[in-house]
Amino acid sequence: MKIWELEREYDGLISFVKTGREGKKRDVRSVVAKIKEEIIARRDRAVIDFSKAWDHWDKDYPIKLSLDEIESAASRVPRKDVSVLKGMIKNVALYHKGQKPKKRTYRRGGLLVEEEHVPVEKAMVYVPGGSASYPSSLIMGTVPAQIAGVQKIFVSSPGRNGKINDHVAAAARLLGVADIYRIGGAQAIYAFAYGTESVPKVDMIVGPGNTYVEEAKRDVYGSVGIDMLAGPSELVILCTEAYSSKLMAIDMFSQAEHDEMASVGIFSPSLKHLNDVKQDMEGLLGTAARKETIRKAIEANGYLVHYTEIDRAVEAINEIAPEHMELIGDETCLPSILYPGVIYVGPYTPVAMGDYYIGTNHVLPTAGAGRFSAGLSVDRFTKRKVVVKINREFIRKYGDRAERLARVEGLPAHGDAIKARKELDK
Repeated sequence: MKIWELEREYDGLISFVKTGREGKKRDVRSVVAKIKEEIIARRDRAVIDFSKAWDHWDKDYPIKLSLDEIESAASRVPRKDVSVLKGMIKNVALYHKGQKPKKRTYRRGGLLVEEEHVPVEKAMVYVPGGSASYPSSLIMGTVPAQIAGVQKIFVSSPGRNGKINDHVAAAARLLGVADIYRIGGAQAIYAFAYGTESVPKVDMIVGPGNTYVEEAKRDVYGSVGIDMLAGPSELVILCTEAYSSKLMAIDMFSQAEHDEMASVGIFSPSLKHLNDVKQDMEGLLGTAARKETIRKAIEANGYLVHYTEIDRAVEAINEIAPEHMELIGDETCLPSILYPGVIYVGPYTPVAMGDYYIGTNHVLPTAGAGRFSAGLSVDRFTKRKVVVKINREFIRKYGDRAERLARVEGLPAHGDAIKARKELDK
């Protein structure tokens, strides 16, 4: 991992981070385009064939799990783990309940506007699979959807060897979700965006995934709603002092282990600190359970940044807008940090706690999208319903001006529609 000198190499650092992001997108677009064509053309058959190729199905499994399968998988989860899942659901629900939008009424002379948020009818929560399982992502996607009032919630997750992960099944049972589909990857996104014989078309698709999943979500936006582009994982740590290099290395590993395309970086005012972090990462790598994934991630997308001016470090982090950020040390710069998906403050607040038990949502914007979007929340599952009514008084007061604007814009029928209302009293 290179140590970047921020004051001399600011543009190079930003280019390194952004180029890595764009490179990932270019590499997968052609693959994802072919998956889309197959799903639209062959529907269920394409879903099954992709699952055989990538999820090692040994036969044509039903795409949707039966209730017996869900119950059987959930029953294998130890009671202690069920209790842990219940605790997470409780914490996530407690936090998200306060997000539910309130109805708004706006009145002024002759005008009434009523604005409320209504839930989408059908949502799919994508739960990543692969070499790790993510019941936490199922909880993070489902709880705010339920609080929003979504009527139909579907879950899709890769069925390795045709099997759903036991803990994912247990979380779904605790949440009362029975519609689970054993498919993952871009093929799952396209199946739920357009519908197949066995897979319903939905209104909203949410949840993190690998770069293929995210490219597919980007592609289907407009046909369905999406939460955001959420993946691969990103972390930036800002130290204002030389805090435990071993803990910093561990925290970087905690995000690098998600995916070999994950991006992790640390900013420090001490060159010695950065070298210590680098050395600790090298030392810890040998015993890391997911060392190959971590090694590939840090070699391709890891960076160490030495800075002398905190304002310049904050500027760079705002430009990068990482999914996760940790701030350790002097917190006076916090008001200036604007765009990370979530900022975890202090030595006792690792990203990993936010992933599981704080209650804030861990489905967060990546690839710089934090500059214009935020993490998954209750209102993402809703749309504003606006009802407008004006009376004679409002038409009399503003009709002439509105009609004039219509004719200025060269839209005479607009003007005629307004004029006709003004003449109702005559």
